[in-house]
Amino acid sequence: MTKRKNFKLEMNMEKEIGQDTVLILPDYDETGCLNSVIYHTGGKIHIDSKPFDLIDTNLRFRGSSMRGAVEGSAAILGKLNKNPIIIDRDKGIILLPSQSALLDGCVWLSLQHIMECYSLEGNRTKVALSNGCSIILDGSKKSIQRRMEKAYELQFKMEAQKRIFENGKRVMENAYHLEKQAGGVNYEHLAGE
Repeated sequence: MTKRKNFKLEMNMEKEIGQDTVLILPDYDETGCLNSVIYHTGGKIHIDSKPFDLIDTNLRFRGSSMRGAVEGSAAILGKLNKNPIIIDRDKGIILLPSQSALLDGCVWLSLQHIMECYSLEGNRTKVALSNGCSIILDGSKKSIQRRMEKAYELQFKMEAQKRIFENGKRVMENAYHLEKQAGGVNYEHLAGE
């Protein structure tokens, strides 16, 4: 495998992981560099970046990072191997890895586009996708379904947290005024005018 030197991925619409993203596939070019193919509901796009870096760039564009997404997922689900990650909570974009995210052969599947899983011989699984296509992955149907269950659990818990915070907002009954006196270090809470 060949490594790129001083590679920095710039974000643009072509590289966006959105609601129409079905999966992200690792793909080696003729020189041995690991790249990505993003499959959308309407086609595919080749990106000169590893899937891990592509996802990290998308998360950074949204104000997070791969590390933050992995740690956030672990905080909610517990420290697990192959945790799903949230790309965009408001849009419901959750990706789950086919294997360890640190392995170059990891395929990332969008939870909302997985329709059904079928067991195949040789400990392989066929995953039917929302666009009528499919992918055959190494691993048992049970292991992929466990990852899907974890992704649904992550989605559910994130939505529950969102509802708790939205319902817990208070409306102030009394107005107030905050003022820092000349030479003071703290603001004083004064009754509203």
